Amino acid sequence: MHADRIANHALPAALGIVSALLLGGAGFGLGCLFAVVGGPAPAVARAAPSAPPAVTVAPTPGMGGPEEPAPAVATADVRQVSFVRGIPAPGVATGRFGPALAIDRPVAGGWVSSHFGRRADPFTGQPSQHRGLDFAGLDNSAILAVAPGVVSWSGRQRGYGNLIEIDHGGGWVTRYGHNASNLVAIGDYVKPGQTIALMGATGRATGTHLHFEVLFRGRHQNPARFLPQDT
Repeated sequence: MHADRIANHALPAALGIVSALLLGGAGFGLGCLFAVVGGPAPAVARAAPSAPPAVTVAPTPGMGGPEEPAPAVATADVRQVSFVRGIPAPGVATGRFGPALAIDRPVAGGWVSSHFGRRADPFTGQPSQHRGLDFAGLDNSAILAVAPGVVSWSGRQRGYGNLIEIDHGGGWVTRYGHNASNLVAIGDYVKPGQTIALMGATGRATGTHLHFEVLFRGRHQNPARFLPQDT
């Protein structure tokens, strides 16, 4: 390394001496210029490019449920309807959507951990459409029927894990997913507030919770619009 540095400076110096002998004072100045310009440029250290930070999606406790790709533009469901408190007499209708239905809270405790509508999928982070309301709680917490009706499904269902579906008549259906265990069978009649399942994390779930859905004539409704205000 030291010999290379001497060689790098020796050649411009020699040229300066030769120029001085041949051209006099002007040659000496030209030789000095060679000595300055001909020297090695200082080395510049370059930092290695840093890799971009990895992006990970951390599962959120007490969320899940079957997901659908989110629409490019969020649109309102024009068939959203409202429940009324109290069971109407047979044949009593509310607007053009048919008989109404009383609804109560589907859990005795717990808290809402994910709302209805557009959200980031808790597993992939991609935009998705959540068709229910999630209630997080403790393992084996009681899950309650929100209204009287007949059990139309009790068993495993893809995405939902252990699922219960109750037909309340008049086009109304409620679903209760991710249960640790189901306590009712198909054909059973259930009353409001009856314990129908125990809370768990079966199916597509990040933690213990209830995935609760409300449907009217096969179309998903936002459960938050129909539940008591203190839910």
